[in-house]
Amino acid sequence: MTDFKPVLVKQQSSGTYPPYTPSFNVPREYNDIVLEWDTLSHIAIITLNRPEVQNALSPTLLEETIDALRLIEDNDALSCIILRSSSEHFCSGGDFQAFANKDLLTQRWYLELTPKMLQVMMNSSVPVVGAIRGNCCALGVAIAGGCDIVLSSSTASFLLPGGGVGFGCFTPTAGAYKSLHRKRMFELLLTARPHSAEWARDAGLVNYVYPDADLDAMAWEMANTIASNAPLVVRWSKQFFYHVQEMEQRQAFRYGSDLITMQSLTWDGNEGQNAFLQKRKPNWQGRKGGSARGDVHSPEEEHVWKVGKETRRR
Repeated sequence: MTDFKPVLVKQQSSGTYPPYTPSFNVPREYNDIVLEWDTLSHIAIITLNRPEVQNALSPTLLEETIDALRLIEDNDALSCIILRSSSEHFCSGGDFQAFANKDLLTQRWYLELTPKMLQVMMNSSVPVVGAIRGNCCALGVAIAGGCDIVLSSSTASFLLPGGGVGFGCFTPTAGAYKSLHRKRMFELLLTARPHSAEWARDAGLVNYVYPDADLDAMAWEMANTIASNAPLVVRWSKQFFYHVQEMEQRQAFRYGSDLITMQSLTWDGNEGQNAFLQKRKPNWQGRKGGSARGDVHSPEEEHVWKVGKETRRR
């Protein structure tokens, strides 16, 4: 099995940072992030790479992340994303150089970039595993909230500093509030003080907390576990999960029943059923395997079941 053992970049005595070294194929060169992927493992990795400012969210970083997410979405060989930092801190939040002392329209343009990126990430069918270490502040908290699963280093600190800087962390709250328990979210918003990784786990923002030295390995293990499953099931499951949040239960049952029926008629659906019956390991094909065609029809089979001693048929 492939391993992922990245080396964190750390500040040198000169005050500069060495370049980040990717572990896998780099399909496209970027400025403020690094995109790499291993198609054999079906995993992509987006690494935020502005260590000198703790990955403050520049317009370039946000737009490049959007581009990378779309590139991953279009690659059927990929089933999971790890979102991480190249350095000891995940994200310090917004880039003050991009919006401080700017006019209203410029500030609005900048402050809408993170929601734009988060919507692309959440609308993507590829699950995102966030690996959070060090400082995770303001819009960084929103990004953590936008990840589908969050693993945290024990070094992580979560902060919405709005009360201390004179303008509220409203956009970060909008990005994270569905991931946290209501009163914990309110505490994070109002106190403007750092909260530990354990606090974030108890609040619902974080799934698991690990020693910092183990974080990347555990993120890879989680991504590998996800990506080893049937590719269409992984992607459809994320789409189903977010769509069903907006539905009444009756509608959710109908949507789920229709979706599982359609997926059963894909090549992988048939393969999984027969592998189970034959007690063998399935061989997933994803989209390449195809699905049932509308010009191939079979009569509905007779359905037989029992209720007590009565046999019923339809």
